[in-house]
Amino acid sequence: MSRLWARGLLLAYLLVVLLCLSTFGVYYSEARRLVGANYAAMVTDLVRAQHDPDRLRLILESLVERPDPIYLEQLRDLTWRIPLRIQGLDNHLRHSDLPPQDYRPFVAELADAEGRLSELERVIDRVGRDSTLTPQEAHLLRELGLDIEESLAWSYSELNQLLHQASADQRHFMQRLTLAVAVLMWSLLVAIGGVLLMLWRLQVQSEAMQRLSLTDQLTGLGNRRRLLQEAEGAFARRERSDEPLGLVLLDLDHFKRFNDTYGHPQGDEVLVRFARLLQESVRRMDVVARMGGEEFAILMPHSDLDAAHRLADRLLEAVGKMPLPGAAATGELSVSIGIAEAGEQDDFDRLYARADRRLYRAKELGRDRVEWAT
Repeated sequence: MSRLWARGLLLAYLLVVLLCLSTFGVYYSEARRLVGANYAAMVTDLVRAQHDPDRLRLILESLVERPDPIYLEQLRDLTWRIPLRIQGLDNHLRHSDLPPQDYRPFVAELADAEGRLSELERVIDRVGRDSTLTPQEAHLLRELGLDIEESLAWSYSELNQLLHQASADQRHFMQRLTLAVAVLMWSLLVAIGGVLLMLWRLQVQSEAMQRLSLTDQLTGLGNRRRLLQEAEGAFARRERSDEPLGLVLLDLDHFKRFNDTYGHPQGDEVLVRFARLLQESVRRMDVVARMGGEEFAILMPHSDLDAAHRLADRLLEAVGKMPLPGAAATGELSVSIGIAEAGEQDDFDRLYARADRRLYRAKELGRDRVEWAT
């Protein structure tokens, strides 16, 4: 039974380990996938936006050198696109986990640059109507363009550093969180393993206590309680299949005198040897028990009175030949035996009472004999 319990608990623990490892694997893969995901869109937009200051400078330089309509169209497109990028970044930042005080100065600088774009657009419209660029307009375009470019470049650069730092902080946090989850799962596995081990030990101790409660400590045979337990099952089977059931009661003759003559240690050794003789003489299905003192019993399933009688005769002869220990080696030992077979209306108490009466008749008729007659 303890082996089945051990296997069951081990299987349960392995299933828990597998479940924890699977859960941790899913968590770890998802954590790695999601690290930095909050900043991925912002970083993408920011990388695109960082190209705008360079494009603004190149277009303005080309326009100052030669006021071609294509440059004016590119500049109009860029002045339309830059505010959209600024608004997109502002929206991302407000919905992020970043503290507002960390990014507010850069957003304010971008808003100021966005305001100056309006002035740049007015100059572009004036140049587009005249198709000419005066020295004053060229100077104004260059000054406005450089000013806007510096504001955009500085703001984008600072935001880029801020986002990379936030992403790194998030990655470090997820690493620490993953470690904490791993430690927690390991602790959980240890705790579950400890509980299962404790349950297994309790089961082993329970089974050991149960065995002790059913076992005679001196001889290792079953005790009276064990015999009653086995008899209950045997009578239940007998009711279903009408199988014969025999009982043999044995009592060592003059055993008190033997103890008084040779001492209780020698007497205990005789009981141990007698118990071993009984175990070696019966079938595996038979139940041998020590009822107390020098009295023993053998419950014999699938055995009628004749089978019980044959076993009793063999035991009677074997006891006479059994070597005795120490100073008792020159002494003699005999046993009285009463046997009975269960009848239709019998329960164990009736069967035992009948075998017990025959045992005492064997004592009365001179001992060292078997009695089976009613």
